[in-house]
Amino acid sequence: MKSTQIRAVESEEDDPDSIHNKKIPEGVEVYEIDGPLFFGVAEKLVDTLLLFEKPPIIFILRMRHVPLIDAAGLHALEVLHERLHHNHTRLILSGVNPQVRRFIGTSHIDDKIGKDNIVDHIDKAIMRANEIIGEKL
Repeated sequence: MKSTQIRAVESEEDDPDSIHNKKIPEGVEVYEIDGPLFFGVAEKLVDTLLLFEKPPIIFILRMRHVPLIDAAGLHALEVLHERLHHNHTRLILSGVNPQVRRFIGTSHIDDKIGKDNIVDHIDKAIMRANEIIGEKL
């Protein structure tokens, strides 16, 4: 089994849902998790925030390739949300599959992140990001 990767999303020409073909608003960072969100990945996820010189307005975390999540992964999402919130950055989860969505709901992390900020597709995440940016203007 391959290890889970966390990466900034760049050009993915062969992907029909590539952000290469989408208009990402200024001040929005898009990262993607590829693989299960388990204990070992949790620390990497939170450490991702150290990469930013200036915090983004919105941090979209694509989870379309996350088939499973455990308690440590849920905790990592909660810590990520808290750290982003502290920096006045909104978290949007994109591509969340139904099983992972249920786990997030059962843990009530969705109440903290905001149910409107957990969507099943990148297009919806970009629309939500534009709504949030519009609210700040």
